[in-house]
Amino acid sequence: MGSIPPYGRRIRLRPIFSIATDVAIDAAGNIFVADGYVNARVVKYDKNGRFVKQVGRRGSGPGEFSLPHALVVDAKGNVYVGSRSDQRILVFDNDLNYKTEFNHVGAPWGLCITSGPHQYLYSSNANPDSQQTPLHEVTGQIYKMELDGTVLGKFGVPGKQPGQFGTAHTIDCRDENVIFTGEIVTWRAQKLILHPTPNQGGSR
Repeated sequence: MGSIPPYGRRIRLRPIFSIATDVAIDAAGNIFVADGYVNARVVKYDKNGRFVKQVGRRGSGPGEFSLPHALVVDAKGNVYVGSRSDQRILVFDNDLNYKTEFNHVGAPWGLCITSGPHQYLYSSNANPDSQQTPLHEVTGQIYKMELDGTVLGKFGVPGKQPGQFGTAHTIDCRDENVIFTGEIVTWRAQKLILHPTPNQGGSR
């Protein structure tokens, strides 16, 4: 029989994650987790759940995050991380080596990558509240981009009417032109059917 720890002794285990914000799985089954609010990192596991690597710390430099809030993986295994509070999308290769970042599409509350041979990246520059503030002038859109960050179009404004967004927190875009959004201010989901025009890939 093993020994018993002295009375009053406590064994404290630090949690692996602290308010994880998103998860994605690549074509090989590797698992990527955005560990956002406290640890400001992205962690990679293999398909069997074994730890492979982690990257990130709090900051605004290459490979750093203010709040890694959204995470998606493309068909080549590249990892796109939405660092929401400092309005950047950081791109890593499959081994979590930093490649580049996009800082021209606002605060990425939600990210989505389409399926198919030519993939597109959608990002929600969401309005974080329901008040009439100056943020309403510069938020509320959903951007459609090439995977290199080229903006093809955008749509949406803050609001509660159909086609407007009350903080689009998550996006589904398996069909390039059929978008589902989940909104946390208006407590609803919307389905949007897009009708792109030439040179305006994301216009309705």
